[in-house]
Amino acid sequence: MWDELENALAWYAAAPARWVKSAKQDMSAAAEWVWGVIQGDFAEEQTAAQTVTGTVISMIPLVDQICDVRDVVANCRKINQDTSNKWAWFALVLTLIGLFPTLGSLVKGCFKVVFAYGRKAMAGAGKAALDADLWKATKPFVESGIKKLNDYLARPEVRKALAALKIDNPYKYLASKLRELAGSLSVAKLTQAFDAALGALNKLLDMVKKWGSAAMQTKAGELLQSIKKVRDQANAKLAEVLAPVQNWLNKLAKRLEQETQTKYHASTNVPNVHVSNRMALDAEIEEFRKAKPEWADVGKKAAYDKLDEPPHVPAGHFDISGKADKPLTDAFKTFHDIKDDVLPPGTVIYRVLDPASNDNSICWMTKAEFDQLTSKADWRRRFAVWMNWNANGEYLTYTVPPGKGLPVWRGTTASQELKDRHGRAVMADPKGNNFWLEGGAEQLVVNPADLVQVHASARQRTGWATEGADADVKLVGVPDLRNNWR
Repeated sequence: MWDELENALAWYAAAPARWVKSAKQDMSAAAEWVWGVIQGDFAEEQTAAQTVTGTVISMIPLVDQICDVRDVVANCRKINQDTSNKWAWFALVLTLIGLFPTLGSLVKGCFKVVFAYGRKAMAGAGKAALDADLWKATKPFVESGIKKLNDYLARPEVRKALAALKIDNPYKYLASKLRELAGSLSVAKLTQAFDAALGALNKLLDMVKKWGSAAMQTKAGELLQSIKKVRDQANAKLAEVLAPVQNWLNKLAKRLEQETQTKYHASTNVPNVHVSNRMALDAEIEEFRKAKPEWADVGKKAAYDKLDEPPHVPAGHFDISGKADKPLTDAFKTFHDIKDDVLPPGTVIYRVLDPASNDNSICWMTKAEFDQLTSKADWRRRFAVWMNWNANGEYLTYTVPPGKGLPVWRGTTASQELKDRHGRAVMADPKGNNFWLEGGAEQLVVNPADLVQVHASARQRTGWATEGADADVKLVGVPDLRNNWR
């Protein structure tokens, strides 16, 4: 039991030095560790690693319980500042919903991402605005939450969990779950979740009281009493906000259905390929305006200008001009310089991709180039790949089979300028600078029709993690890597 608790605590905060130096014998240090973790406030701006853990939370023993305790403690502190503030109670309801065991790990994780922004709305929108029009006041926060949800659903671990559960359209699925939740929500269910969190808190505080100093024991007792004070009022106060919460959940469900319409358009006379949930272009632009990532540059011109004219196509080769069939249409514009080539049998080439990418698409690199890559930042910069194009995280190889060889176009990757959905350059500052990816690596463009699936490898992890991840979270039970040959 202690080993699991120690691992869970380590997910939130490093162990105190006294605990490490004592060879895990100084129990007062352990008490301080437990106490410090419980005091944590809402993880409103969760790291990507935390979000993933929240998604498949049951796979990491005790982390989910500590997360629940922390959030309930933070809610109760806010309520105790003004017990008459119904929006603080509304925020508590959103936290308690995330504790419902019947929702399942994946749904709970998704809801926690969006609900975190709902709680922010309760704190940031202002009581008068909330009283006047709850949905309107929370809408900006909801939109931010949905952007975070989009990024979250794009992660390889989450996509594989969705595939394992056979959920083709997560937005529609979540909207239906929200409506079910709104219809079945009751004070009894909420207080039951509250009591479960209170029970977990009691166990953690028992450790603090047993091992901690006298002052810490007093503080632990005071905290427990403050939580119980909120619990004593919960039946009446939660009943007051039940209807507003149900109405808000139904409107959130409708908003998720709108996201479904945006991301899942039907097309005629083409295969019904599932749409990738990579970071959306608008979300990427917003992230750049907040803080430029290390792998991008700011400037007025490209380091490697793209070609203005397509190359001559020799006999036996394939076209990459504007007249070429998709996905080869205008592929020449990704090159700074270019030449035709034929790779001899036995040559191994590499393709970096995300779970939604096709194995047999056009963008590849040599083994020499792949071996030089040290990180996803290095890959994005040198091969000029925006986040909304490819979320990375996986790669595969292709070995040219015996025979006449594999026709390719090879050359220096051109710089790429960040543009909005209307094709306009995104300004980085008032001086006329824009955002750029440098390019400069040698890339290969291959005709997918020339590739034979049997000569492709299984997918492997790059080890770089997908965008926003700052830790390698190992998730037991998540489905293995899957090839995607079209």
